[in-house]
Amino acid sequence: MADDAKREQALKTYETLCKTLDSHNWKYERNDEVLTIDCGAQGDDLPIPVKIRVREDRELVQLVSHVPIEVPADKRIDMAAAVSMVNFRLLNGCFEFDIQNGRLFFRMTASFIGTELSREVFSYLLFVSLRIIDDFNDKFEALAKGTLSLDAFLPQDAE
Repeated sequence: MADDAKREQALKTYETLCKTLDSHNWKYERNDEVLTIDCGAQGDDLPIPVKIRVREDRELVQLVSHVPIEVPADKRIDMAAAVSMVNFRLLNGCFEFDIQNGRLFFRMTASFIGTELSREVFSYLLFVSLRIIDDFNDKFEALAKGTLSLDAFLPQDAE
């Protein structure tokens, strides 16, 4: 019984998400079996691929974007420090960096436990994520390429 209620809430959440994207005339691919949306945007400098997943098991919506840069092994400690510096300043969402393989992601979530998420929540989730990613992906890329030092990445007095 509880699983049926979770499934029903997840499906309702997924449909609201799709209607929100439709209302913005957003192009996306949906996978109704696993409740995922694949879409993206072109940032000022780099593409921003986005996957949004309605997680029935955890009762949350998860937006994940792989930042399409290569971080060489000799730049991974600097990247880990830069990601930590950025995350300290973010109010919502976070960057995740795998120091082992050099992959960088951005993630933001919203829980639907005991509630229905509004279109405004989904708009916020998408557009704020895109803005954050676009604000930092070029800096992360420059750091990975060695054209920006860690000291210059984010001034200590930045808010």
